[in-house]
Amino acid sequence: MGGQKGGVIGGAIGGVIDATEALTNRQKEVLKLIAANPSITYNEIAETLSINESAVGKHITAIKNKGFLVRQGDTRGYWEINLDKK
Repeated sequence: MGGQKGGVIGGAIGGVIDATEALTNRQKEVLKLIAANPSITYNEIAETLSINESAVGKHITAIKNKGFLVRQGDTRGYWEINLDKK
């Protein structure tokens, strides 16, 4: 299950993310990308969504402030999603 873990988890929680009314549509898109790849970088998110990295940072900060996202570790860490905030 090694390389597929993020994709399997991302697909399974995508519907739950869509049902979350506390996030904007763009924040949901960012969260889905993180769910699919918990080690994704700001640059990868920016390229995928065709936005700049500072916008990604603002979206991630908002998602963290709403309690849906926690960073584990430093720059080599990963994102942990908390969907209990529904």
